[in-house]
Amino acid sequence: MGSVAITHPYHPLRGQQFSVLKKRRLGGMETLILRGTGGGTFSVPLAWTDRAKPDPWQAIGKNPPLLSAPSLASLVELLDLLSAQDDNGSKP
Repeated sequence: MGSVAITHPYHPLRGQQFSVLKKRRLGGMETLILRGTGGGTFSVPLAWTDRAKPDPWQAIGKNPPLLSAPSLASLVELLDLLSAQDDNGSKP
């Protein structure tokens, strides 16, 4: 299955290459099982490796916006729900 480099900026093994033993989906997340340096195994999210799809924001050298229209709409929906529950005297 080849090898991958860990690319997550805060992972202690960032920049190191590891052999891929298996690819699995755990908790809805694509995960790679890797062979460690001591012969053991460990897993990392695919997104933390050089096999991840490139982040479009990183590609242009900018940070993503903190707020977006869909996230604001979700927030309004949540606040409406909490407000309605509070009006009925119930706790969320």
